[in-house]
Amino acid sequence: MSDGGDERARAPEATGPGPETETKSAVVRRSKSVDRSPDTRETAEFGERVSRATAAIRDRERRLDPEKLVEYTTDRRDLDPKVRVRWGITMSVGVAVLTVVLTGLISAAGGPAVLGVLVLAMLFGLGAGLVVLRYRVWIYQVREDSLYLERGVLVNRRTHVPYVRIQHLDTSRGPLERWLGLSTLVVYTAGSRGADISIPGLEPAEARDLQQRVKRLAIEAEGDDAL
Repeated sequence: MSDGGDERARAPEATGPGPETETKSAVVRRSKSVDRSPDTRETAEFGERVSRATAAIRDRERRLDPEKLVEYTTDRRDLDPKVRVRWGITMSVGVAVLTVVLTGLISAAGGPAVLGVLVLAMLFGLGAGLVVLRYRVWIYQVREDSLYLERGVLVNRRTHVPYVRIQHLDTSRGPLERWLGLSTLVVYTAGSRGADISIPGLEPAEARDLQQRVKRLAIEAEGDDAL
């Protein structure tokens, strides 16, 4: 009888944890898992926001609205016709000086003086033709990403000046330009000691308007400290 009683007394000690203990452990594990899920979501959302902000800074998403951008861009434009007078006067002075030099050389060589008149007429006609062709091929345009210029008679040049390279814009008017009512827009770019490009043959109001357009686009491309 005593042996049987001892075995019944030791029986509960030999068995493992009961169902009640296992159920409490599972509840605790599920509770911890639920508690961690909001933190995980917040961390993921914060990481996405940081990634988007970094990408925005890297790509410099400072562009104007498409509708606003149209107001600053322009179509292909010609120069003011009065610029032909300016170029013609400059050409005539050059032709006169060259004719005097050639006439002197012809006279020194014993040639007839009439050759000097023929040289003057030939050079003047050639220069006048170059002035007309130069005016016809001169084009400028304010585009979304760059200032575009097309010019040159013998050698046609097409230039794209990205707004991110533009450092300074200026307008200039010499005595001849003031007399003709013209102005020139001068564009300075990064890495150049002088003016990289210039757009002549503009009316003063047009030159100021073009200056403001290009300046605004350069600021949007580079930031508020661009100009």
